[in-house]
Amino acid sequence: MWIPQEAGFEGPCSLKWMDLYGFLKMGAFSYAVSGHYNNVEIGRYTSIGDDVQMGRGDHSISWISTSPHFYLNEKLFDVGHDFAGAAEYDTFRPDTTGAQGFVMGSRITVGHDVWIGHRAYIRQGITIGTGAIIGAYAVVTRDVPPYAVMVGNPARAVRFRFPEPLVARLLASRWWTLAPWQLTGIDLSRPEVSIDALERRVAESEPFAPSVFRVTDLL
Repeated sequence: MWIPQEAGFEGPCSLKWMDLYGFLKMGAFSYAVSGHYNNVEIGRYTSIGDDVQMGRGDHSISWISTSPHFYLNEKLFDVGHDFAGAAEYDTFRPDTTGAQGFVMGSRITVGHDVWIGHRAYIRQGITIGTGAIIGAYAVVTRDVPPYAVMVGNPARAVRFRFPEPLVARLLASRWWTLAPWQLTGIDLSRPEVSIDALERRVAESEPFAPSVFRVTDLL
């Protein structure tokens, strides 16, 4: 697994068999199993399953061609020199004088306590709100509200995890600023019963300050 130099991680968190590109930030107590990640910021307590695709590159659809030969200012293939036109291919650069600026890899922002199921596809530039659930194989093409449950292709909200007043209190509490052991004694299986205790605990506690690891620290 290649890790970009700009990557930063709050400890503890976990990466496994991920293909990483561009920027990556992961919050404490989050994990991701496998897939493609390009310019992604992930909050705390977020769970990401197998083979999730986040930030796959788009192609220009308003130019003469959708081929990246014409909008990437670099060689697309490294195939040696044993073919017709090799010299011209090596020196070719597209004329993009009139371009408005084709953007590759816009930042994806994933909130706290998000669950993304196996083989979900998240388009670049998307924001996924705190507490949301992205179902397996879902194709997310628009921003996701906090605590929404999204399924399908294209993904749509089929319900919200909790009633709106409880969602508002959970978001306002910022409970994810605490470590798991700071929530000892609170019944997390019944949020509608425990929200008062959760709010008090957050108000009475110092936020957890995780160690932050950056790849550049090793260079």
